Amino acid sequence: MSPEQPQDGLLLEVADLKTHFPIRKGLFRKVVGHVRAVDGVSFTLRKGDTLGLVGESGCGKTTTGRTIVRLLDPTAGTMRFNDPTAGWVDLGSMTRKELAPIRQNIQMIFQDPFSSLNPRLTVKSIVAEPLIVNHVARGEELNDIVAGLLKVVGMRPEYMSRYPHAFSGGQRQRLGIARALALNPKLIICDEPVSALDVSIQAQVLNLLEDLQSDFDLTYLFIAHDLSVVEHITNRMAVMYVGKLVELAATEELYYSPLHPYTEALMAAVPIADPRIRERPIRLPGEVANPANPPSGCYFHPRCRYAKDVCAKEEPILRELAPGHWVSCHLAEQLTLRGVVSGSGQS
Repeated sequence: MSPEQPQDGLLLEVADLKTHFPIRKGLFRKVVGHVRAVDGVSFTLRKGDTLGLVGESGCGKTTTGRTIVRLLDPTAGTMRFNDPTAGWVDLGSMTRKELAPIRQNIQMIFQDPFSSLNPRLTVKSIVAEPLIVNHVARGEELNDIVAGLLKVVGMRPEYMSRYPHAFSGGQRQRLGIARALALNPKLIICDEPVSALDVSIQAQVLNLLEDLQSDFDLTYLFIAHDLSVVEHITNRMAVMYVGKLVELAATEELYYSPLHPYTEALMAAVPIADPRIRERPIRLPGEVANPANPPSGCYFHPRCRYAKDVCAKEEPILRELAPGHWVSCHLAEQLTLRGVVSGSGQS
């Protein structure tokens, strides 16, 4: 069940989402196990909000985003989307043909601006492709729409005849954003859209995304591992660990008052700008759990300094400990955890 009940203003409701990949061995490629990339994720997303999805590399963030946009098929769970025309639909149970009109309202900005653009297509062809595929425009009208989209993302219309190799990483990511905006979507999955860019360019792209959200009434699922970036652009945050959601709360509350030991460790890793403050990072022992063979009970317990016997035996459920603050930890009520030191991660 989703950690928030259906209510007015919801755009997306993900409940117990699972995406498992089979492990095959032998001559006959027999299935001997599964990689639990996403293993029971639940959250909701309101119209106009930005939800940040964070965690270590390999925790399932990108797989979650790709499953929602149906680049990957879910193993189980529901992904209910409030489409402006069709109303509430379950993205996971729809056929390819049924998804076609719905996909116009769900777009994705990919992490790597160098591999996400076809090097053999011109800028015009790249940005216009969604419009052509969905029979939205053609001819002179198509040119006008593409030129307008380039202006919106800070690019010149004269660039339409150029190829991706002629642009920098930041400019390529702007082209990717223009392509995502082409069909005027309601939800955009941002898969680490600034992680491959220089810091100065990151700020420009983040500011552009914020301006576009206001101008086009967009809703973002913002996937990232840079906590300072997430703090800057999101109003809610969800923390993932080995395919599971361990904490979900308003961004500021999660930053400064975490309830899960893994979130505490993440926040302790945020660099401190003030040289007078000397806080030691929390060093987690061991390695990240193997999603193909996760530990019993709480997946985080082998690395948790607060773990008790119950943590190894029973799997914790995601529960609301404070209004809007959800956590998956047996000991959450007993722990007093430290968040980001004041002034260390603020934008």
